[in-house]
Amino acid sequence: MDWYCQEVVTWRQQQAAGTRRQIVGAARRLFVASGYAGTTVEAIAAEAGVALATVYKAFGTKAAIARELNKLIDDEADMAGFNQRIATETSPAELIRLSVALTRSLHERCGDIIATARSAGAVDATLASVYAEGTRRHDDGVRGLVSKLEAAGALAPGLTTTRAAGLLSTLCSVEAFADLTTRFGWTASQCENWITSALCQLLLNPAANSNATPPNSRLPVRIV
Repeated sequence: MDWYCQEVVTWRQQQAAGTRRQIVGAARRLFVASGYAGTTVEAIAAEAGVALATVYKAFGTKAAIARELNKLIDDEADMAGFNQRIATETSPAELIRLSVALTRSLHERCGDIIATARSAGAVDATLASVYAEGTRRHDDGVRGLVSKLEAAGALAPGLTTTRAAGLLSTLCSVEAFADLTTRFGWTASQCENWITSALCQLLLNPAANSNATPPNSRLPVRIV
């Protein structure tokens, strides 16, 4: 009967994990629509289609639900898939392309909740910590990519790792995608193509950048 007990435990664990995802997904939608302060645990339970007691059993508090948002964001943007491809990629230009593609995925799938966490974080400590954790993960990814480019000898002459990280962090960010699409009417594809081209020109030496992008997409990019 051991195999039966193990299957029951596994099924219950899967069911519990699915319920948690359901609750966090409901909270995500309500936080975007009504704000963190304007969302009650009762509303989250109703949106998730579960009993209020189920929400308290799974998380205990609204803050605990909010702290799961970064995991939800990672899952929705396929962070694990992108990171796996980045970890095994050796082409400097392709590394940059993958990083920008990941940022586009975050922007398109999770930009609303990231923006909510950033704005609400100014007045709410819980969402401030959520946004700070997301920022820390972004910074870690940026430093890791720059280190990989440096180890490959791909950085542009005279470009320090600190300056390279600043350029990458600024251009390859959800905020950059949001500004270009919302304020200036760019499409997500235009953002992805230009940011990829710009970063290849700014970060890579001529040898590493020679096959980075088609000639007609290489727009002049200068930092004075």
